[in-house]
Amino acid sequence: MKKNLIFPSILNVISFVPFNNFLFPNSLLKRVKIFLLFIALTINSLSLFAQNSSLISSCSEFVAGSNPAWAHVLVATTVADSALSQGPQTFTMNVIDTANGASVRVAKTTANGNWFFGNPISLTLGSNSITVPSVTFNRAVKFQFSNGDVEFDALSLNGVSSNCVNPLPIPTASLISVCSDFIAGPNVTWPHVLVATTVADGIVSQGTQTFTMNVTDTANGATVRVYKTTANGSNFFGNPIPLTIGSNTITVPAVTFDRAVKFQFSSGDVEFDALSLNGVNANCICATLSVSDVIEACDSYTWIDGNTYTSSNNTATYSLTSVNGCDSVITLDLTITNINSMVDVVNGSTLQAQSVITGTSYQWLDCNDNFAPISGETNATFTPQVSGYYAVELTLNNCSVISDCFTKTSTSYKDILETKYDVKIFPNPTTQELTISLDGVNIVDIVITDIKGKVLLKQSGLFDKSRINISEYVAGTYFVKILTESGSRAIHITKQ
Repeated sequence: MKKNLIFPSILNVISFVPFNNFLFPNSLLKRVKIFLLFIALTINSLSLFAQNSSLISSCSEFVAGSNPAWAHVLVATTVADSALSQGPQTFTMNVIDTANGASVRVAKTTANGNWFFGNPISLTLGSNSITVPSVTFNRAVKFQFSNGDVEFDALSLNGVSSNCVNPLPIPTASLISVCSDFIAGPNVTWPHVLVATTVADGIVSQGTQTFTMNVTDTANGATVRVYKTTANGSNFFGNPIPLTIGSNTITVPAVTFDRAVKFQFSSGDVEFDALSLNGVNANCICATLSVSDVIEACDSYTWIDGNTYTSSNNTATYSLTSVNGCDSVITLDLTITNINSMVDVVNGSTLQAQSVITGTSYQWLDCNDNFAPISGETNATFTPQVSGYYAVELTLNNCSVISDCFTKTSTSYKDILETKYDVKIFPNPTTQELTISLDGVNIVDIVITDIKGKVLLKQSGLFDKSRINISEYVAGTYFVKILTESGSRAIHITKQ
């Protein structure tokens, strides 16, 4: 969820609010917008103080110093770090309160093991950074601070950000004058510049250079122009182009020489809610993304919102928020296909799939042969010619389901193990064991499969009253296929 929507909404509304029946003068309105922007950012900063700023004295990454004049220490490296201690050591801190003149100094060990203390450096509002160059020996490096009341909203040590503060959420709109992506311009006519590329970028500078900005307030007629260097190194300035409400884009074509390209703006009061330079979005605003999550599922689907959907849905939304407070709103576009896999025995001879959806394709399967398709049987009904176990596979919109197996006994055929011999398995249902009863058959092999045909157990050479332990199987339907020299038989069992 966005945490700082206050200033865009105020800025958008105030332009249309009368004051004592008169509208604000344009010059005053611009100053009010700038003032409101800073007020909003200040309020946002204060409301999130515990997370977004810290005092040196309350940040656990500082240790106590042995000298009262330098009571707080940031340890960059120690001799025990060995080769790592030899590399450059850098701290960077963005200070928002200097505690009336606090300072920092470097303490480090030299090649002979002695301590060296650098001169104190005054901390200033904004970014403060010190880098201690690399050496060829193991050493200790510390940054010592004179006052624990220094307040900061960003801190990194050797490129690792502090855990004491979190970055402030990025606003959803900005003014050119407060966006850090712009640098100071060459003169008062063009006070703000967006640098696309420089000669130092080499071959990259030769490519196409493009900026796109979605403007919500033109500051009463602000303009933009292109500055670029030519093949002979001369400066070229394009004609000013008025900024308009909505999307504004300028593309500078590619060339075959290294060059500089900059976009210069006549006013810092231009307000925008989207900005990209060569396809890279600005760091000073949140770009709220709206995307669709297109999903096709069978029967049910559990989405990122934690809900399980059993029917199609194109209205559910979910917001993802990044660490800097920018939102992405995701809309679910879900298509659910439900298939009913019931099978009934009709008139003692025909198997029929019930309650299926128009457009479903059918394929009857032989459960006795590990769900082998029965050739040519692709209709809603099927009349088998021999006894056995059968299932139907239904397919619709890439969803497929196989029914439980159902017994079909034909009057034209009798199982030889049923008519000539008495082969049984009991108890059925069971919770623990199965016992094989053989009458007229001396020895059998058995194969146990689940209803999908997956082989779970094979045993050979079983005699009358042999026991099979299925206590570890989950409750459900299984098939025990009995194999003999005289024939085979599949028996449907239930594990409770």
